[in-house]
Amino acid sequence: MKITTTETTAAGRNYVPLPLGNGDLSLQLDFQGSMEQTEYSGMTPGILRAGVRYDSPGFPLASFGYLSILPEGAAAPVRWSQTLDTGRALVSSTVEYPDGSTLQTESFCCLTRNIAVFRRRFSGPGRLRLEYRWHPRRTRLEGSPEYGLHYRIDGLGGDCGSIHLLADRPVRRSETPGSWQLTAETDELCFFLAFGDEEAAYARQRGFDGLFAEHCAAWREFHGEGFAELPQSRLREVYETAIYHLRISSTRWSIPVGLFRTHWEGRYFGFDEYFAVGGLLTAGHLDTARRVPEFRHAHLDAARQRTSGYFGKDNGSARFPWETVEQPSLDGAPPGLWSDHIFHMATIAQTAWEHYQYTGDREYLAATGYPVIRGCAEFFRIQAVTRAGGRAMVTKCCDLERLGAARENPFLTTCGAIAAFEAAALSAGLLERDAELAAEWHRLAEELRGGLPQSADGVYLPYPGCTETSIAVLGGLFPFPVLPPDGPVLRRTVERYFNAGPAAGNMYPVGHAVCTWYAAWQAMARIRLGQPEEALKLLEQAAESTGCFSEIFEIYETGNHPWFTTAEGLFVRAVNELLTSSPPVAWRSVRFRLPRKREVDSGALRLEPSL
Repeated sequence: MKITTTETTAAGRNYVPLPLGNGDLSLQLDFQGSMEQTEYSGMTPGILRAGVRYDSPGFPLASFGYLSILPEGAAAPVRWSQTLDTGRALVSSTVEYPDGSTLQTESFCCLTRNIAVFRRRFSGPGRLRLEYRWHPRRTRLEGSPEYGLHYRIDGLGGDCGSIHLLADRPVRRSETPGSWQLTAETDELCFFLAFGDEEAAYARQRGFDGLFAEHCAAWREFHGEGFAELPQSRLREVYETAIYHLRISSTRWSIPVGLFRTHWEGRYFGFDEYFAVGGLLTAGHLDTARRVPEFRHAHLDAARQRTSGYFGKDNGSARFPWETVEQPSLDGAPPGLWSDHIFHMATIAQTAWEHYQYTGDREYLAATGYPVIRGCAEFFRIQAVTRAGGRAMVTKCCDLERLGAARENPFLTTCGAIAAFEAAALSAGLLERDAELAAEWHRLAEELRGGLPQSADGVYLPYPGCTETSIAVLGGLFPFPVLPPDGPVLRRTVERYFNAGPAAGNMYPVGHAVCTWYAAWQAMARIRLGQPEEALKLLEQAAESTGCFSEIFEIYETGNHPWFTTAEGLFVRAVNELLTSSPPVAWRSVRFRLPRKREVDSGALRLEPSL
């Protein structure tokens, strides 16, 4: 799908440069097909690599500089258009300058190789010029980009490698400290930015056409894993753009909320991962989605160490930090009330469990999924569930941040604990393991379900005595489907929440509208209640609060965090679940190929220990 914006359609909107990437490389191109150092919604174009960090507080991503690819002496353009081709992951633009000269650009980042490719056609006086600027901190550089600019970063992983700046025909090269220039007399030129000697040799061998053919084949394979042909063009744009960005944000570790410095330095949130994975799973991209539970399994020993005693004592529970980086032993979160969240332990378990539900892969469940789920369930059993008044309840923690740092018996977190216990019990039953624990998990889930906080007039509350409106009360439908959709208390709760309007429409107390993330969350609740027409209206509302390329922001109204994978994944999931459950009337002839979740019948499993 091709999505185009121009200087006219972008006026008055939150224009943000288009991202290119492959899960390792991340770069953004502005409307001239360049990386001019202008800030857009807090973001300035540049080049990054996943996992290449400094060891200073916050573990910031190391910058790999930026490229300026413009005609020499070019003035501000008078007209421009920029297009994202989501099917081929190609960014193109046409730019017209005051002197009548024009620049046409095509750029892509190879999906399977760390090579970025930039083809330029220039018509007019002057010469085409590429400049690569890089002034790295704590980095030793040797050589040149033509033959290999070798770098060694004094950072978290001691990363080292080489960068090559190539052209497909002769160019004049020059250099100043921290800057390398390639100037061409020709009106058409292709540049390659290759990371590594082998990639550079491959770029020289294959050229634009060969690399692009390989790149397109990889994207065709990805898109062939699932599809949905939506009738509304705006909804389809948002859907296709979201899937595109989810794929290029899927690192070999996990999926950050965005592989940008502005997006919490590309750190990984166990909560946000769940939403991103849900979009990929329901769209059929099972192998890409599997990276996330595998990432959590790789960090499981470190998570266990956070909950166990000295001298190798292991109580079987695990606790993952609120924010993580690639190294298992490090906690990535700065100080704040978010450190008192524990519901991410439930979404981590839910992510591992849902991967089994969509794949039916019992070997995965035994080796990867169940150990993660078990550790999370045991965390809740041993460290989070307490007793008060003769019943089980979740102890004080930070539920959603707007509700404060220390809330007892919080609704969302309690629903998460129930979901973790049920996933653990079902997994244990399938694998015929831990029969006594499975029985205890099952009993705790039932006891917690019976003690969820309610008001005197019979609606669920975010926490006992709460007078605020919060999306937390939808948590028993999504993300944790632990309450029967036909329950009268739940039905009253949902309707009261929706009647409150956008009073709590964002994660933070800012803005006046409902952000796309929360609108999609509300749509998921309507889907689970069997209300497809209402769900479609919410998705249409969500699609209107998006950027120039139908990209989703954390909060579009305030310009917070464009290209936000958390909301992208949830939007995609809501569309897919709407199609595979009970589609609205307007969608009953929609063509799609999407996987369906396998429901596990707890009645067919032994959840009580044998006598």
